Amino acid sequence: MRVILPPKMYGEIEVRYSRRHAVQWLRQAGVLDLTRKVANHFDYTVQGGPFRGMRYTRAAVLTHHSTPNLLGTYERQLYPFLAEAAIRCDAVVDIGSAEGYFAVGLARLTGKPVAAFDVNAQERRMVREMAELNHVSRLMTVSNWCSPATLMDLVRGKHALVFCDIDGGEFSLFTPEVVEALRGCDVFIELHGSAQENLAFIRRFSDREPIVLDHPPAPASTELLTFLGADATRMATEYRDPQQWLVLRPADVSSLERLGQKVGQPAVKVTPSPAPAEVSQAAD
Repeated sequence: MRVILPPKMYGEIEVRYSRRHAVQWLRQAGVLDLTRKVANHFDYTVQGGPFRGMRYTRAAVLTHHSTPNLLGTYERQLYPFLAEAAIRCDAVVDIGSAEGYFAVGLARLTGKPVAAFDVNAQERRMVREMAELNHVSRLMTVSNWCSPATLMDLVRGKHALVFCDIDGGEFSLFTPEVVEALRGCDVFIELHGSAQENLAFIRRFSDREPIVLDHPPAPASTELLTFLGADATRMATEYRDPQQWLVLRPADVSSLERLGQKVGQPAVKVTPSPAPAEVSQAAD
């Protein structure tokens, strides 16, 4: 089917099948029932991390393992870099937005326009509902497909924050022309290939200083789930393969960093954010 069908059509079918399979597995494993219990306990509100205070919808909780999101620990290895990118960006592009954790969260965090893309109609509906619930609908546009040409148009003349998690679609989306267009952008791409495929993909950005982040080896903030008893640890876990993220700062920032290192005074410093449990009492 991948060979015969147009990429857009195949992508829609693949995502629909994958989501249906994932929901069935989560339901059979009892994860969705426990997720509803967590959501009720936290009043459907994210407890920590950069998106603390963001509200979740019932529809999102019914179809996703949202516990790490509600804890504010989901993909937490990215948070220091997202905080840095959020300061300098003037637009956000989220490709593969799912229910909207990062799309809506970044709209709240930055106050900048966010273009969200997902080929699954149900996910797009949830993004819009999440945006409305969190009062950022005016900042959001939600679409079903992001082509290389679309992405280049969105970032042209901007310091955009580009966030991409499309289950292998990154290999066809980030063409040489797109890579060049993204020189002034902060880019976050989850890698879904083999080690060799990922290495070849990273080499497309040879003029940048790639940062490759591994998935944290253990769940975080399990102490917030003690009301679940023996299920606390498994519910704080992200049920996913340990894929890596590629992080790229704008080319001009990377150049300044290299110059700063030569003179012993780094031009840009990244201060790791506190662990989610530590920031749970911070002001929104």
